[in-house]
Amino acid sequence: MKKQERSSSKWGVLAAVGAGVLASACCTVPLLLVTLGVGGAWVASFTMLEPFRPYFIALALGVLAYAGYREYRNARGPQCDCEVTLNDRARRASLVVGALITLGLIVSPWVIKGTSDVSAAEVFVPERSLEEAVLDIRGMTCDACAVTVHTALMHLDGVASAQVTYEPPRAIVRYDPKVVSLDEIVRATANVGYPSKPVQPKQQAGL
Repeated sequence: MKKQERSSSKWGVLAAVGAGVLASACCTVPLLLVTLGVGGAWVASFTMLEPFRPYFIALALGVLAYAGYREYRNARGPQCDCEVTLNDRARRASLVVGALITLGLIVSPWVIKGTSDVSAAEVFVPERSLEEAVLDIRGMTCDACAVTVHTALMHLDGVASAQVTYEPPRAIVRYDPKVVSLDEIVRATANVGYPSKPVQPKQQAGL
């Protein structure tokens, strides 16, 4: 295989992985940062990529398909009567690994939801000191977003439990008002890209 073709194959894999990263960034990056304890309003900027997710997925799959086609054509074409070299094997292995990484990134939002329980975590706080708030959350686009919100809430000192659902987009939070305020809880969801507001008692009655 010519040097130019080997280079195009390498850049094709890198482009596919890059598009896969962008396709998953709206969901997985905020969750990863929050899990690592990294916070701040800037984290919310990753959620702005969500409307472009279908385009990134299409780009990643298209680049992978083209790279695979080029590799198949070069390996099976009549002009190729050379022996398979170590570089050829390494290139094909990198194509397979790149494809697996890209597909893993694309499906990661669904995997996150399938392996996470957004209602299980609970911190012991004396029951008599707890208050409960229901939050209406805006901006969630998939179940993985609910996992991110849940993680952000459970990182707050004073939050005893949080149940977060994508449909309807709400969170039921039990917290100690002596340790954390409702404003801080609302700010925590906004900092990961999902603004929220407390639901009034009359509205809660209709839930």
